[in-house]
Amino acid sequence: MKILLVGGGSGGPVSPLLAVASEIKKIHPKTKFLMVGTKTGPESQMARKAGVSFVFVSAGKFRRYFSFKNFTSPFFVCKGFWEAYKILKWFKPDCVFGTGSFVQVPVVWAAWFLKIPVVLHQQDIVPSLANRLCQVVAAKITVTFEINLKSFASNAGIFYGKAQDKVILTGNPFREEFALGNKASAVKYFNLKTDLPTLLVLGGGTGADFINKLVLETLPELSKTVQIIHSTGVGKLSSLENSRNILSRAFKKIGNHSDSNYISGSLVRSNSGNYENYHPCEFIENMADAYAAADVVLSRAGLSTITELSNLKKVSIIVPMLNSHQEMNALYLDECHAAIVLSQNQIKPKGFVMFMRKMLFEHQGQQILKQKISKIMLHDAGKKISEIILKIAEK
Repeated sequence: MKILLVGGGSGGPVSPLLAVASEIKKIHPKTKFLMVGTKTGPESQMARKAGVSFVFVSAGKFRRYFSFKNFTSPFFVCKGFWEAYKILKWFKPDCVFGTGSFVQVPVVWAAWFLKIPVVLHQQDIVPSLANRLCQVVAAKITVTFEINLKSFASNAGIFYGKAQDKVILTGNPFREEFALGNKASAVKYFNLKTDLPTLLVLGGGTGADFINKLVLETLPELSKTVQIIHSTGVGKLSSLENSRNILSRAFKKIGNHSDSNYISGSLVRSNSGNYENYHPCEFIENMADAYAAADVVLSRAGLSTITELSNLKKVSIIVPMLNSHQEMNALYLDECHAAIVLSQNQIKPKGFVMFMRKMLFEHQGQQILKQKISKIMLHDAGKKISEIILKIAEK
């Protein structure tokens, strides 16, 4: 049996693909997988680390705001269609599984043209444009939240059969290997201290500039409160290091001061430079150990990350990307009292450090957050979706 996985552009759409592939292997160990993604995203590295072959196709991203790039996107979609057509003719998959990223559009429609069945998964509360564009040709659509059962067109002359037959509530797939992390291994790998709380900072596979900047600006004081494992995003570490060096040189010229200073809104110390409690990396290879070590996680509101936080019962500070689908994900978490949700428009460096210090002493509040976040979604999605895919592929 052969399954083609499609998703990318960021790490969010890739995690559920790999989680489902892992579940399928448990049932059919000899299943062959091929992942199709973008040329520049982190998915190629994630796929190869998981032992999955990877190829890329051209894809046009349709932005929900005015951009001249929207005029060229159709040409990339058409180019991607023919590239996907060749890949599908060569690989001959029994089913295509996509998770809603823009790169899936040409691949899914090429699969429809070749009469290859398609299963789609909707992670976020707000349906992705890619899934909306591909919903007509999908054999099944699985969704994370009950509210999404009505997010796609039903039998209004578009789909054959009833909506409940086509759209299925499953929850969001979770990579089980993330639950096998070892804190002792993390202490050794990241050179952590055993007597200091650990903050895990995640900006997604492509990095979050605001979160990276927030960590940089608060680093001198924050690193006294917690030790930080910081995933900066691919290609972001060098620019972050340059910013730190520029600040360090500037403060040396100013002179030494024992107190913290505020310059251009940034919280810094005059003797800033190296911080023994700060451990940055572009891409965390051993995420399971990083999660095991984390007492608190600071991240965006991507559903793949939220799924990991839910399954691992992590205390979380969520900063959604402005004017995006993440804001609805974050609102849901806030309404469920499952995480601390902060708007990046309201976060100030000094206030964030003070907030972190206070939060670490709220032990009862932390326990409530852990219990609440563990209940926001179903936790056996990988198995459910793998069974759906296999049933369709076997036909």
